[in-house]
Amino acid sequence: MFTRVLIANRGEVALRINSTLKKLGIPAVGVYTPRDSKSPHVEQIHDSYLLEDLDQSGYLDAQQIIAAALTSGSQAIHPGYGFLAESADFAKACQKAGITFIGPPAGAMRAMGEKISARNFAISAGVPVVPGVGDVKMSDAELIDACWNLEYPLLVKPSAGGGGKGLHVVRDLQELSEVLPAARREAKAAFGDENLLVEKYVERARHIEFQVVADNFGNITHLGERECSLQRRHQKVVEESPAPGLSQSDREVMGQAALSLASAVGYQNLGTIEFLVDAEAPRTFYFMEMNTRLQVEHRVTEMVTGLDLVECQLRLAAGEMLADVLPDRRFAGNAIEARIYAEDAFSGFLPTGGTVGKFDAASTENTVTDSAITDGTYVSSSFDPMLAKVCSWGEDRASALTQLRAALAQTILLGVTTNIDFLIHLLDLADIRQSNYGTNYLQAREFNRAQPSPLVLANYAALMKSSETVGAWRADGWRLGGAPSAMITAYVEGVRYEVPAQSELSQGVSFYRDGSDLWVHHNDLGTWFIKGSSDQRVSADLLSDEIVSPMPGAVISIQVAIGDQVKVGDPLMIIEAMKMEHVVRARRAGRVAQCHVALGASVKVGQLLLEVVEDV
Repeated sequence: MFTRVLIANRGEVALRINSTLKKLGIPAVGVYTPRDSKSPHVEQIHDSYLLEDLDQSGYLDAQQIIAAALTSGSQAIHPGYGFLAESADFAKACQKAGITFIGPPAGAMRAMGEKISARNFAISAGVPVVPGVGDVKMSDAELIDACWNLEYPLLVKPSAGGGGKGLHVVRDLQELSEVLPAARREAKAAFGDENLLVEKYVERARHIEFQVVADNFGNITHLGERECSLQRRHQKVVEESPAPGLSQSDREVMGQAALSLASAVGYQNLGTIEFLVDAEAPRTFYFMEMNTRLQVEHRVTEMVTGLDLVECQLRLAAGEMLADVLPDRRFAGNAIEARIYAEDAFSGFLPTGGTVGKFDAASTENTVTDSAITDGTYVSSSFDPMLAKVCSWGEDRASALTQLRAALAQTILLGVTTNIDFLIHLLDLADIRQSNYGTNYLQAREFNRAQPSPLVLANYAALMKSSETVGAWRADGWRLGGAPSAMITAYVEGVRYEVPAQSELSQGVSFYRDGSDLWVHHNDLGTWFIKGSSDQRVSADLLSDEIVSPMPGAVISIQVAIGDQVKVGDPLMIIEAMKMEHVVRARRAGRVAQCHVALGASVKVGQLLLEVVEDV
């Protein structure tokens, strides 16, 4: 086994890998950029090396990371989940430097880590693939020509990378021609590779993936499957194992296809073969892609197998035989995981950001929370929006769902808008309980946030009354039946409420105050952001002639000029956040009267971008 391992990543995954190294008694070496100098992974991995961070690229700088490994005397590098984990060039550079890359060999990674190549290998191995086209030399025009025989809708996706970035569903030729340039930009920005693949989009599909494990001597097996169909923007939200509704015969056929493909490329270490299953024809499945790394959702497999997959990676990379690493495959119960994102799930899953004011993970039985946030952590738009993941185990699926719901309800995360309440709402739906959903389930439905209950507002008023800063809040005195009283004004989602100031505080309420704003958490009522002043812009919907930014990010394109006439739905501007582009469109017809931001500007949620006026 290794005597020292460098972790080439940050945040939650760095802590996850460190926990296994600590259990095995192997010293860990960390890396960090200046802005992460006080992050939890730096505090817990004491032997950490500072990286130069030019244009926020320090964690992707292979040369710096290998130099840190050599200086620290590390024998191996674990790349975590990110870009370097799927970089064949990085794996090759590690080998050249005499350092073990904890992952597959560069050749297998190059073959399967790039979607066009992986698709071709799957065809050669006799594994069914989604009908589509793609070649590294194809231009936009050539891709369009090649798609004439394909049935719409189509899915445009980067050949390199994953995580749902750069994926677009298009429903006609015009939309395809408009999307291709943006998809190339996103692919280039996220993965350094602008090549695209266009495939048939299976409208009603399930996403099933198999965890494969292989040693360096040709031995290979799998650890069952995970159901990952609950997604938004083609990025996973909830994962579970085993996949509900998958028959044992289908499981065996798909599992064998996964092993055949991995064996065909000489795969080693851990990897995930991902399939699309046609919900209209459950026996029909297609190879989609392979993730040549440890998956974010690996905890799900760990809970049903009792294995530590990071330990498996380390032992396989150190040259141990598969039979010794996995002496027996045993599966027990059900596990289900939910990802907590910095996003407003009730407003189209738009990214959010800010500073975490208060964070407490749930401490429920048979539940694990992985995170790297603490009070005061700043959540920027430079990295993936995942803040934490919560995974629960139960003897059956129903008990695992109940366990996860309880854990999410007890998770306190204030100061940043997250999807926690949405996840709780999701787990309560009959469709989810009955496993009646596919990959388009979240995108095809509109989810509305509930109105704040009187108890939420009463708790808000009680907190305000007890606050030393109550004078900074708007409070109006009035009389009812001759008795003196007071009302405190609250704004929730742009709606004004007046609450009696004499309300009492409930048990089990957590709160965080940020200037004139208050976050209130109640296990049964959820988390609510309440504004105490009407002076600030609180809802884009209230601004009939103003266009505000729906998320924090950077302005990468301004598509109109002052004086231009626009129609409802016309593109006005493109905001980029977390390597994804969002098109800001006109909500009314009229003339562009003012533009308040410049190309390249950084913008905040709710910041005024443009003004569109109706000519009389």
